[in-house]
Amino acid sequence: MRRREFVGTVTGAVLGAAAGAAAWDRIGTANPHIPSEARLSFSEQGEDIVLFHALRDALKLEHPTYMDVGAGLPVRSSNTYLLYTTGGHGVLVEPNPIYVEQLRRVRPRDIVVQAGIGVTDSSAADYYEIKGNPMLNTFSAEQVEHLQKGKTESVVERVVKMPLLDINRVIAEHLTKAPDLLSTDIEGLDYAIIRTLDLSRFRPGVICAEGVGLYASGGRSEIMEYLASKDYLLRGGSMVNSIFIDKRRLSD
Repeated sequence: MRRREFVGTVTGAVLGAAAGAAAWDRIGTANPHIPSEARLSFSEQGEDIVLFHALRDALKLEHPTYMDVGAGLPVRSSNTYLLYTTGGHGVLVEPNPIYVEQLRRVRPRDIVVQAGIGVTDSSAADYYEIKGNPMLNTFSAEQVEHLQKGKTESVVERVVKMPLLDINRVIAEHLTKAPDLLSTDIEGLDYAIIRTLDLSRFRPGVICAEGVGLYASGGRSEIMEYLASKDYLLRGGSMVNSIFIDKRRLSD
């Protein structure tokens, strides 16, 4: 892809699903204040640009598939929308009904599954809806406790029962093989869910997980320790996400 096709950072930009890759040039010409050397990102801190190059350049995948667990909004803060606009497709797992409706409307090529991903044999779990910030909705009671610290009023709007699905079952039913990218944003449960992925059957080329790879002390996080033991290399990230590539698929 030509450099000028990555144009500008546009906050909250929404590209029509049918526009595809051609939309990049139109954004550049529509805003004369955005230099052609700039790059367009939809994710929280530019992670999607790293993912784009990891998949396209390192793994040579022109139209990668993905599984986005905790997909959230269809465009803003999405780790997979850039891939969608450039021909990718995949499965979006999201429990929030408001986001699910938006995902289905804005991203018709993707399969949207309204559920959570479970880490036990339970078929349902408490889903905590956070007041004023649905991006922080979570299945984790510990995460709610963390959000509650220092506050007198409850941070929880309501608690609902949400169906839980096994990650391997979702992949088998909707993709039949491993997604090229697994992205997780599950507010405190990323490590637990990644541990349930059967890497002998479904081995993503790239994994983007919420959480740091290295702590300030220099020690490895649990996610990094685990994925390193499975031959994944930390190859990028941000203040909130870590990106790992399957070492077995890299050439020196």
